[in-house]
Amino acid sequence: MAKKISGIFYLDRNEAVEYVLKAYDIKWCITRWQSGKVNVSFETKSSCRANSNLVPYKIKNHKTIMLSKTEIDLAMLKTTQS
Repeated sequence: MAKKISGIFYLDRNEAVEYVLKAYDIKWCITRWQSGKVNVSFETKSSCRANSNLVPYKIKNHKTIMLSKTEIDLAMLKTTQS
């Protein structure tokens, strides 16, 4: 479940993948660790592949890392609009 902290929504990696698949015109999406960041790779339905490295956040009282929904949106818009 997305967590809202100081007006910013944070998603875990599974939620981030589900969000990207539903919010954008995406065939598939995966995440993996790469150089201390979370790499989000995906392919659009028009067969364009892209990826983006996002900063992971450790939220107090959470065991897993979280990704900022705002950063996900910015990265997706940047790569899908190009």
